[in-house]
Order: sequence, then structure tokens, then C-alpha cells
Amino acid sequence: MDGSFRFLKVIQFLREREKEEGGFSFVPDLYPNIEDTHYAIRTFQLLKGEVNREKTIHYLRTIDWKGVAFPRIIYMLVFLHLFLDMDLPPSLVELVEMNWRRFPALDAQYFFDKIQKLLNRPLILIQSSSHFQFQSRENLQSLRKKVSVLIDHRINFDREEIIRWIKSCQNGDGGFGFYPGTTSFMENTYCALEILSKLHAFPERIENCREYILNCQTKSGGFGRAPMSFPFIESIFQAVAGLFILDMMERGDT
Repeated sequence: MDGSFRFLKVIQFLREREKEEGGFSFVPDLYPNIEDTHYAIRTFQLLKGEVNREKTIHYLRTIDWKGVAFPRIIYMLVFLHLFLDMDLPPSLVELVEMNWRRFPALDAQYFFDKIQKLLNRPLILIQSSSHFQFQSRENLQSLRKKVSVLIDHRINFDREEIIRWIKSCQNGDGGFGFYPGTTSFMENTYCALEILSKLHAFPERIENCREYILNCQTKSGGFGRAPMSFPFIESIFQAVAGLFILDMMERGDT
């Protein structure tokens, strides 16, 4: 199955999960949700697929703002509104401007920085970098956020140590575990590739990594967290983004 056909299958899979009232969910019978809508739109963006803007705008106008409470979701909503050239509604502006110190430091800093960049605002100086330093018992998902914060704020850190540690997380199947010696999953593989690309490095077994991602695609066109697993829209974005990163690594564009 060539790459263009694989991606056509992805687009078809996503279109089948778009709701008549707008928004997406990974199961056709479920109501739409913010996470699936965000990852579906980002995947369309990567694949240059046509987005039904009116449907998505309609969905965003039905958001229950009382249920929006976490930095990750606030960031997703800011991204979606800006992608669709919508003004941020007052409820979302209020969430962006609130005191983020009530959230865990890593999530708060990472998503606040991402929102600031989306809004073309300067980053706010970090008082202490202790929350963002590499730990011996790390995991790839938290490390992805830490590296982003450290780079964005131009804080010195041992890049080679992190590169060596990430490479040690790669398994024989080509994918990456949460940390060395653990089972490969799509989310860890995506995190590893994003970090390595930011550090201008690449996996030891780059072709095996590509094969791992491709082996996670299901007959329906979606991608699961692992081979022969149920497809999720977040996993689809991670797979497509991971394949794009691998292509850039091989071209020397990272």
C-alpha cells in the first residue's frame, strides 16, 4: 500500500467520523468531543485535506464552557478558533487570561507557552527551571513537554544525555516505549520523534520506526496505539505527524 493511498484511507476514516452537527468522535455513534475534533483538524491540516469549516464552526459555537477546565483543552480550543479564523469568545479569553498557577507546573507552562505562541504574544519569563529538568526516571510524554519549554525559554540543558536516553527507549519493533525496556506505543513513538527532531537527531533504526507506524494502520484506514489495536483519532494524528517527521529527518530538514 503506497503512501498516498494510505493517507486517502486516513481522510476517508476521518470523514466517516465527522458529525452532521459538526465536530468529530472516534466512534461514529458517540457525540463529538474537543480532543477528537482538534486531532482530526490537525491531521487534515498535515494532509492538506479539505475541512468542512461551517460544520466545525457550528460545533465550536455549541461548546459548554463550564466543562472546559484543563490547559490541554484550552489550548486545543484556541488552536481550533484561530485555524478557522474565528474570534476567541469571551469565555475562552477568560480561560486564557486566568491564573494558571493552580495547574501542575509542567502542563501549565507547556500549554500556556503554546497558547502564547498561537496568539503571537511574548513568552513570560520562568522564575525557576527546576520543574523542567530531565529526571533519571523520566517518560517520553513528560519529556516532550520539558524539552519544548527548555528550548522555547533558551534554558541550557544536556542535549546529548536526552538524545542517548530517547534512543535507548526504541525497541526491536521500531517503536518507542514510555521509557527504556517498556512496550512500544504510538504516543511514545510520536513524542520521541518530535523531541529528536527538535534536537537535530534521529532514531538509531529509522526504517524500523517507519515500519512500526505503518503496521499500526487498520483496514479501516485509522491508526491504533499499537499494531492490531483499535484506531483512535489522536493516534492517527500522531502516526501521520510521525511519518512526516521521519521524512524530514531523511531529507536532513530537521
